[in-house]
Amino acid sequence: MRCWHWSSHWWTPTAPEHHGEAALAVARPHGLLQVSTMAEWARARADLGHGRAEQAAIRLGPLLRPGPRRGHFGLWMLAVPCLVEATVLAGLDDDVTDMVDLYAGWAALGADAQATAQLTRLRALTARDEDCDALYQQALAEHEAAAESQFEHARTLLAYGMWLRRRRRLLEARLQLRAALVGFEHCGALLWEKRARSELRATGDSAASDDVSALGRLTAQQQRVAGLVSSGATNREVATRLSLSPRTVDHHLRNIFSQLGVRSRVELALLMNGEQTERSGGSGKA
Repeated sequence: MRCWHWSSHWWTPTAPEHHGEAALAVARPHGLLQVSTMAEWARARADLGHGRAEQAAIRLGPLLRPGPRRGHFGLWMLAVPCLVEATVLAGLDDDVTDMVDLYAGWAALGADAQATAQLTRLRALTARDEDCDALYQQALAEHEAAAESQFEHARTLLAYGMWLRRRRRLLEARLQLRAALVGFEHCGALLWEKRARSELRATGDSAASDDVSALGRLTAQQQRVAGLVSSGATNREVATRLSLSPRTVDHHLRNIFSQLGVRSRVELALLMNGEQTERSGGSGKA
């Protein structure tokens, strides 16, 4: 049964949520607590994918807070990021600081290569507004350094894009959301693809329902370079922001121009902004 794909201790959903319901139908009558925990976690992730944050929080709360229904530490720890995200997105009053602290202890154990990046994402979700931008960028850098779960990387891109969109930083939001969409496509997370497309449409991106393969050919680092250049940053400013050398930025930018078929920063900005442009013969120096 192709319900789940295992990748670095994390499950990536690729099948309908009714599999979770079927598992619960067997697990509950037989008192299979660990199976129940995993199945409820799967259903909560489906709720999040559908944008039903409050329902996900209600589903996960009894599993993760102190009480007799708490399952195995190694299993319910997997669900902590979902509970924190659902609680924040639903705008609930619950204090999730203890959950973030608990997950920090898990990340410190080094048992999961993606835990450090996910912890930083949780801190971004719960941080003061002025600290969020830097935390999301740190989380993305940590995902790349771990090079493990494409699904969790895409979820961080999605969370960052949603945060940017709500602050009307639409060009930057589109960059992150397009990268998230490509990531979900690559790992077959169809429900989350739809979520990313929905967020893209909310930014006014006309390409949200179209083929994004041109942008998808760029690496995550190239997409970040393209986004910063499109917002008006110089090569030196991009280098400082991404902790790269100006020469490396120049190399990335030339490859970006070649892969996207643009010849100038203006054309790149128009493409990244989802607009149509007639390419006249201007200079294309990076």
